[in-house]
Amino acid sequence: MKQFFKQIGKKYPITLLSLITAFGFSALILSANYINYPVNGIKDIIFILLHWTASFFGIFLITLVLNVSKYSFTLFPLFFTVSGIIAYFTWQYDVSINSALIESLRYTNFGEVRNYLTLPLVLIILATFAVGLYPVIQRFKIKLTRRDIILTLTFASLSLLVFYTVNRVKFNTLIVRSPFSIYFATKQYIEEKKEIKTNRFMLGENATIKSDTITVVFVIGEALRADHVQMNGYNRTTMPRIEELGAISLPNVFSPYTHTAQSLTYILTRADSLNLQPMFEESSFIDIYKSLSFKTIWIGNQNPVKTFSFIMNECDSIIINKPQLSDYSNQKKLDSDLMPYFNRFTNGSQAKKLAIVHLAGNHWWYNKNFPDTFALFQPILENKIISPSNREKMINSYDNATLFTDYVLSEFIGTLSKKNALLIFLADHGQSFGEEGKWLHANNTDAEKNPACFIWLSEAYKEKYPDRSKTLELNKNSFINSSFLFHTILDGSDIKSPYIISSQSVFSDDFQQEKGNTDLKAE
Repeated sequence: MKQFFKQIGKKYPITLLSLITAFGFSALILSANYINYPVNGIKDIIFILLHWTASFFGIFLITLVLNVSKYSFTLFPLFFTVSGIIAYFTWQYDVSINSALIESLRYTNFGEVRNYLTLPLVLIILATFAVGLYPVIQRFKIKLTRRDIILTLTFASLSLLVFYTVNRVKFNTLIVRSPFSIYFATKQYIEEKKEIKTNRFMLGENATIKSDTITVVFVIGEALRADHVQMNGYNRTTMPRIEELGAISLPNVFSPYTHTAQSLTYILTRADSLNLQPMFEESSFIDIYKSLSFKTIWIGNQNPVKTFSFIMNECDSIIINKPQLSDYSNQKKLDSDLMPYFNRFTNGSQAKKLAIVHLAGNHWWYNKNFPDTFALFQPILENKIISPSNREKMINSYDNATLFTDYVLSEFIGTLSKKNALLIFLADHGQSFGEEGKWLHANNTDAEKNPACFIWLSEAYKEKYPDRSKTLELNKNSFINSSFLFHTILDGSDIKSPYIISSQSVFSDDFQQEKGNTDLKAE
């Protein structure tokens, strides 16, 4: 074996140097991506090894490209050091590079940075830079040959094919992880900033309001299907608190989109089944509230994406909880973290307020969305294997996440109980558990197209608008397209606007239920 590598080293020194460098890098850096991954058996270990191998091909590709020139290869120590720093924070805190983290870093001062500059981190910076220099020194001793160039290009093409194919089939499973996430997150951040600056038609003009004091809350649920709520006939009690608090469930809401990116722009704008253009060309209902002197806030437990970044930035202020954790992190990122921000805002002195709260809710991996004290339904997930054999545990963990959502919402409602207040909860889509052979979401199954939805009204609100409360009761079992949200929340806030269609508001006597649920294709 030793003789074999000597022969390879003589004939193809650049290729061998790239291979050894890439393997060492992957062993030291890539392994940090899996430290917080739940492991329960040989299947999980095999998955991690396969995923690591696919990621290795990406590192091999980068190393081969840099190695084409000895001068370009001088960038390797910097790449290795930056990746080492990210690996350290991934190992310690499960931090991932994403656009929300980049945004928060822009406003980080030196004092905050200094708190993280510990002795272990300094040692890692020095060690990775020193180790990264070694292959560069070796590279300057090597003369590039024609046959080495051919083999380098061959392996680079093969590595690109493997990495690209796996990443495409598994929807960015590789590129969202370090160190590839440096590129992906930067690209996303630039696209989001570009989207925020796009010119959209703003809907705020010519709106009026009668009420001088009102608090409006829209809670965006995540992946909660209607048939997993006991108010809609589910055999488990998953949301006891909000039922006791008098929330009115709308069990027959239809969402034409089964993934968050498109669903949110659909329900926050005045897009409907006949006209999708407002998703891309107009503001959301937030601009109407702002034109009427509402104080507005977006409080999120999910990181923003390009499609609704413009809408988020319509708000006066934005709070993203723990942006250093990706939405697919394995660390707990609980919706209860949002309570202090919510309470501070809703108890503020402003007379008219609009809060949009984006929950993690039932986002996959479910176990990270609820504390251990809410693990009522057992047994729960022990790994991330999605299969029929794991279905019972998936559903148990999913329902436990719903129980915790119920708790968080009841706390929100408790804060609003003495106010003239309206709270609407609408999940962006549902979730599949093997129905039609599909899992999770973005599959357009019936379960995914039927998100949970309910409306809570304070006693002060019911006294002020008794007709709206009665009309809501009459319309609650209607078949409703999720486009109703735009018109319902504005109408329920006592707002008049030329853009409100009364036949799409469940608070209106003119409401007309959906005649047929028509699938929409994302543009």
